[in-house]
Amino acid sequence: MRIPRIPTLLAVLAVTGLTVPTVEAQNYGQRSYSGPFVDFDEFNPDYQFFAPLDNTHFGDFTPNVGWYFTWDKLFTKTARPRAEESYGGFDRGSGTRINLGFMRGGDDTGWSLTTTRLGGPNFYQELVVERNNRVADPDAGGGGGGGGGGGGNQTPTPNQDDNNPITGQRDYILRDSINSIDYSSWELNRTWRLAENDKGRIWEPMIGIRYSNFQDHFEGAEYNRYDDEGNPVPQIPDPNDPTSPAPDDAAMEEYILNQGVHYNDMFGGQLGLRWYHKQSRWLLSNEIRFFAMNNRQTIRQRELREVTLVDVGTGEEPDSQTREEVIEWESNDSFVWGGEYRGEAAYTITRDMTARFGFNVLNYGKGIGRGGNYGDRFLTYGFNFGITINR
Repeated sequence: MRIPRIPTLLAVLAVTGLTVPTVEAQNYGQRSYSGPFVDFDEFNPDYQFFAPLDNTHFGDFTPNVGWYFTWDKLFTKTARPRAEESYGGFDRGSGTRINLGFMRGGDDTGWSLTTTRLGGPNFYQELVVERNNRVADPDAGGGGGGGGGGGGNQTPTPNQDDNNPITGQRDYILRDSINSIDYSSWELNRTWRLAENDKGRIWEPMIGIRYSNFQDHFEGAEYNRYDDEGNPVPQIPDPNDPTSPAPDDAAMEEYILNQGVHYNDMFGGQLGLRWYHKQSRWLLSNEIRFFAMNNRQTIRQRELREVTLVDVGTGEEPDSQTREEVIEWESNDSFVWGGEYRGEAAYTITRDMTARFGFNVLNYGKGIGRGGNYGDRFLTYGFNFGITINR
């Protein structure tokens, strides 16, 4: 009766002998790896990125491992500089954010590289002012008095000169910058994945480095008129002073343009945390970061002054014109601190692809150069829409 059990015992021992070395070899291979980067086929992907979603085990959520990629379109509103009279207002801009990284399943560690780019807002106010001799001489004669009675008694409207190639007229465009920026950022983070807690959340702390470049574009212009003695000529005569200069007394005009760019090159470290959990087809996540950086500020300012001697009137030709341009550079170092928050909801479409949307807040709390102010801030918030692959 015991003889039939011998072949069964031998079979069990044989299977065990073949299986155990394989498992040990796999575990040993994972433990022996210590480098920060991996090959693209390290996780043995099957490249079926658009395979149908397998929803037979919803509720047993297992975080993805391997390479992942995210792309987001950003729609933001950015606070105006403190030097503006309208400080407290926000203006619209847009940008993109790209994230590339990987997470290993053996030790639950990984790396993440993120880049963000904002190309605005670019908000200016413009005022078009007429120059002294903005109109040119009308054509002499003008075809006689034809065209129906009394034509010879009418004064034709002078043709406008094309002094300004933008407007096609003889005028100046006075631009005043309200909120004009360019922003880009790069960050590299080391991440760890902690075990799921009793509420179904998974936590991923991170530590990394961050580089940010912020450029503030500023511009202001003014236009003045003077008589032949150098007295300012107002646009409207003073009714209480009959001897004051009148607009027709203008004999010279002055155009002053001040513009520049304030560059902020920031580099430092950051700490962050991402936590998320899955509900049905939705993956709900939150991310928060705190950073501190050194800011190398450089400001380039340009002042252009143009003085033209020309009387008011039709067809007047300038007697002379003087142009003077001054360019200045300044630099400074400051300390910058700030934080960032991202809250997102991703809807699973296929096995590896999700569509997501979220809300973002980014704040550099102090030490940002804007205009001529070296201690301003950069605050922006908005929404994002994008896709993820294998995250």
